Amino acid sequence: MSSPARVLLLGQSAFVAFLTLCALIDPRGLKENHGPSYWGGRSETVALYLLAFATLIGLLLYAAAQLESTAAPEGFVTGLRFLSLFLFLDVATPDTVNAFFYWAHDLTSALLFLYELGFGIWIVATIGPRRLGIGLLAVQVGGGFVAMFSQLHAIALLGPGILVFQVSFGVLLVLAAARVSVAEPARLEEAPATAGR
Repeated sequence: MSSPARVLLLGQSAFVAFLTLCALIDPRGLKENHGPSYWGGRSETVALYLLAFATLIGLLLYAAAQLESTAAPEGFVTGLRFLSLFLFLDVATPDTVNAFFYWAHDLTSALLFLYELGFGIWIVATIGPRRLGIGLLAVQVGGGFVAMFSQLHAIALLGPGILVFQVSFGVLLVLAAARVSVAEPARLEEAPATAGR
């Protein structure tokens, strides 16, 4: 596995681990139709919640920096940086402050989901893997529909829907990074002069 893929895997694993700790501390976050931002509004879990996002954002940016010196498509590097921005905006708009932040958080969350779906489609079409990637996209879309209908209060499975969506997208990111060549860019060196010339 390439170094950027390991970094992305570490970022996704840390994100899930910190949110799992939040769930162990306050299991109501799994039952209420609220999603992971529930833990961002609780004094017992806010530090772990922020650590989850800070770690993921930092490692996404680190992986993007590593990929710059490889043969990775430029769109992949740019895509990881924009993903970091959308994640930052999502965590920077806590929905427990007031009505404005509540709507801002809903908007940034929707934009994050749409961006991740679009980025996932681009990854499968450009980098691959194709078959497994299409399967992961299907799972991601399924989780997205569960989250959407939960947000509309048709069902009450927002947390599980978000989890399925994010984990399938995270796996796709790691697989794509693993497929990208990590060879150093060719160095331009002058050919040595032929002897006798």
